[in-house]
Amino acid sequence: MKITLLTLLFALTVSVSAQTIMTQTTTTNTPANNGMNINMNMGEGTSINMNMGNNQQQTTTTQTTIINNNPPVATVVYVSGYNGRVGCTPPVSEQRFSQMINSVKNQSFSDDKQRVTKQIVKSNCMTVDQLVDLLNEFSFDDGKLETAKFAYDYIYDIENYYKVFDVFSFSSSTEELEQYINDRN
Repeated sequence: MKITLLTLLFALTVSVSAQTIMTQTTTTNTPANNGMNINMNMGEGTSINMNMGNNQQQTTTTQTTIINNNPPVATVVYVSGYNGRVGCTPPVSEQRFSQMINSVKNQSFSDDKQRVTKQIVKSNCMTVDQLVDLLNEFSFDDGKLETAKFAYDYIYDIENYYKVFDVFSFSSSTEELEQYINDRN
């Protein structure tokens, strides 16, 4: 006779750092049959012994389910209305940017303005509007163009980069920057 016995059903739900962990363990035992023994003595030295029985069988099933219940992380918007591709994060604050642009304004020569601007851009993430303000401190397109190319990797709202085209006096500068961006992407 085979007897199946469900001996343990254990479910534990634990919440740890916004995760649900569910563990279920099932154990099934089939105990050994008492068996049957048959002994026959047929005389003249002949005897038959028969032993029959079932072996014990045990099945254990363990199932662990981890469900991630983390709430969606709200993205921080640094540029109102912008939800495009982000190049770097976070952009420099307006207060800090005000100090930076004053440093550029204090430079007398175009080469010095360009050197200081590149250092500022290299060390900080900026919005396109902040970059446009910096580029407007330059008098000539060549300095604006070189700095605009350099700054491409340090811009938060990269899909707004088209605004940089407005700082140039000559369409050839705009075309060269556009070609530079197309070659990068």
